[in-house]
Parts: sequence; structure tokens; C-alpha cells
Amino acid sequence: MVDRKEIAHLGDLVKVDLKEPEKYIQQVDQILNYFERLDRVEYNSDKTLRKEVSFESLRDDKYEQFQSDGKPLIDYLKKDQNNFVRAPKMI
Repeated sequence: MVDRKEIAHLGDLVKVDLKEPEKYIQQVDQILNYFERLDRVEYNSDKTLRKEVSFESLRDDKYEQFQSDGKPLIDYLKKDQNNFVRAPKMI
């Protein structure tokens, strides 16, 4: 089990001021338990870890000109504050 001292030390390492380290003890404990479960998973070959795709099944990579009514592509993108372009969240 993780204790308050270890959480405070972890906060120091990542340069984060944790005002209430006790709040994170359960969360870190759950993460470590999950890694223990992953360590117990048995697999017999690399085939279970990856899926190979044949070169022939991939689509051709073709350049297509953006079709517009004279406006540049940047004008069609969603923008945030200070005119930054918003990209989709990475999951």
C-alpha cells in the first residue's frame, strides 16, 4: 500500500505542490493494483500482442487538392481563443 510520505515524495519529483496527499493514496494504489493484474496475464506468443496487416491491403496514399471557394483551408477550421486551431482530443 502507498502511504502519505510516498505521495508527497512523488509530488516533489514531478514538481507539483500537493496540498492534500492523502487524496491521491487510493488512486495511486488502484493504478499499482492494475499493473499487478497486467503482470499476471499470460501470453504464449507475440501474435497475441500485435496484428499484422499485409502491404497489399493498405490504401494508396494520394494527394488531393483542397476544394474551396477561394478561401484558405485555415478559415474552415474551428478556432479557439487567440485564433489557435482546435485539434481533436487524443485518447
